[in-house]
Amino acid sequence: MILIDTNIWAYYFDTTLSEHPQVIKPVEVALRKNQAAINATIVVETLHYLIKRLGPLVGGEKAHVFMNYGIPLYSLDEETLNLTRKKLCEYSHLGIGGRDASILATMEKETIYKIMTHDHAFKRVPKLEAIDPV
Repeated sequence: MILIDTNIWAYYFDTTLSEHPQVIKPVEVALRKNQAAINATIVVETLHYLIKRLGPLVGGEKAHVFMNYGIPLYSLDEETLNLTRKKLCEYSHLGIGGRDASILATMEKETIYKIMTHDHAFKRVPKLEAIDPV
């Protein structure tokens, strides 16, 4: 299983970005092999990006596609939020903020060790495999 970060989804759906061609294959491989996962934070950030950047029509269509992949979507329940607090305390010195801490909390709770991201802060987190297709 690999958690796919918001920036990768933005690159995947926004064909105007220079990073777009580089993420197509890795994302589609993860989707095809049923290895992709997301959490509520990633969903909200991705929906926001798509609608704001691509507009309500095109962005809305792409958001609908994103929401209907059927990939595991992990919620921010009380346990995950407590882990988020722990991750913020543990890794804020590495550049991990609240949203990233919620991703790390989800990964710990769901025993996911890989993240596909272009965010360099994740690369500094020990015992985490950050895969950057860009």
